[in-house]
Amino acid sequence: MGYLHAALQDVLTDEELKRLPRGFERIGHIAIISLPHELLHRSQDVAQALLNLKGVRTVAFREGKISGCDRRPGLRVITGDPLTETIHRENGCTFKLDVVQVMFSSGNLYERGRLPKLVEQGEIVVDLFAGVGQFSIPIAKHARPSRVYAVELSPVAYGYLCENVRVNRVGHIVRPLLGDCAEVVPRAVADRVIMGILHVTHRYLSLALEALKPSGGVIHYHESVPSKLRFERPVKRVLEAAAGREVEILHKRVVKRYAPGVDHVVVDARIGPSRA
Repeated sequence: MGYLHAALQDVLTDEELKRLPRGFERIGHIAIISLPHELLHRSQDVAQALLNLKGVRTVAFREGKISGCDRRPGLRVITGDPLTETIHRENGCTFKLDVVQVMFSSGNLYERGRLPKLVEQGEIVVDLFAGVGQFSIPIAKHARPSRVYAVELSPVAYGYLCENVRVNRVGHIVRPLLGDCAEVVPRAVADRVIMGILHVTHRYLSLALEALKPSGGVIHYHESVPSKLRFERPVKRVLEAAAGREVEILHKRVVKRYAPGVDHVVVDARIGPSRA
């Protein structure tokens, strides 16, 4: 039995308990949860249970999908401290962010720990959608790359990215770049490219290939995809973008369930040398 079900078993009816989500997100001092419409009248009970957790000072409800080019989460504070800027610590890294203004998914925790183990000494990494540094900073701290180019479009997220680079003391490795990745990303320099965005990722596959060295390299391609096409569609898109270059699929995994019938998956692919 999860924490919420145990905390609310004497407060909610059996039917309400069945509809209660099993999990919630915890980012710094903020607890975030999505409630079905049928439980909205119980929102204060749920919020109070979360507020009783040690270290939780703010409870926010997820009310909509991520929106806009700057990937703003659809969150609304329900109770507690109205401050939505927080300090989140994980895996030896510190991230400062405002959960209402920038995207940071706790569901990507495993992925943030996995990538640094793959990066080899001296590699050059390009992070096309860097956010507040959630992939770039762990790579810089726990691997030994020579350079990480962290590209971010949102000025707000970029501000946090720069601050997090300073706080984590990785400024000698991570170079933040503000702007549209199609305009500012360095070409033909990368041993590894991270594509940690959803919904529109496939539109940037050709750019990721341009960022790789002519000798090739590895891309980490994320996609939100119907469960029935779980790996079929992402792999097909990578192969099509490679346009005849040799492709080796190194790894495929479901990062998390994005929505009913929709998965967030990642495909690691080694791309062979350019034929140009």
